[in-house]
Order: sequence, then C-alpha cells, then structure tokens
Amino acid sequence: MAKQVTIQNTSFLIPEADDPCDFWTSYYAKLKKEVGQDNAKMLWLVTWKTNGSALCATSPSFNKWLLKNELDVSNMATRSIADISEIGGNIFGLGKSLTKILSIGVPIILTITLILIVIVLRNSAKDADITDLAMLTPPGRAAKLIGK
Repeated sequence: MAKQVTIQNTSFLIPEADDPCDFWTSYYAKLKKEVGQDNAKMLWLVTWKTNGSALCATSPSFNKWLLKNELDVSNMATRSIADISEIGGNIFGLGKSLTKILSIGVPIILTITLILIVIVLRNSAKDADITDLAMLTPPGRAAKLIGK
C-alpha cells in the first residue's frame, strides 16, 4: 500500500514493494515533473532501494522502461547479492581457518597423547613382575583371591 507524503503543497504517493509496476513508473513521472530529471532519478532510486519490487525487476516491459529512463537497478541487486556472497565467504573463510587449525592440531594432540600413554606404560612396566602379569588373566585373579 502506497504511503502519501506532502512536500511544499505537493503530494507524492511513495510506492511499496507490493505495488504494481505502473505505479512505480507514474511515481517517477510525478517526481520528474516536480523536481527535474536528475533529482527524480536520485529520489526514485533511493525509494527503489528501500521499497523495490522484485516482481517488477523481473518484468521485461518494466526493464525496458528502466533502460529508456536510464535507471539502473541491476547494480543494486548485484550489490546485494555480492554483499550476501561476501558474508557467506567470510563464514566459509572461518571454516577454512578452523579446518587448517584442526588438520594440524588434531594430529599433534594425538601424538602427544600417544607419547604420554607410552611413558605411563613404560614406567608401570619397570616395577612389574610375573605376579602382575598373572593378575591380567582370570586364573591369576582367581589365584589371588584363593591366596596362592
């Protein structure tokens, strides 16, 4: 639904995204009549940037009208897509950084853990004797319970 704005006794109906394409063209014509072509372009593009209609942007007749009036809205759409792509690239860039950290960090942590396990096993094996080895088997534990 268009919003009405009155400036110096002149009323303008500002189009919204759900307004028909003809309304956008008539808005430009009114702006052009009241403020001149250069100012009309600027005001129309500002309005389009905030309220632009995706449906009109895909209309061939509306696109011809845009070319005829030298209004380029494709760069705004491209800029928006580029901004979204940049955000996605930053997220994926973070993922790449984390992947590099994980690809280096995980093997280092596993190597350190393996070295610590070997050290613990070596230290515990220094003082081991045959009875400790027997305790690792069920008959050896049974013998310990019986008292042999």
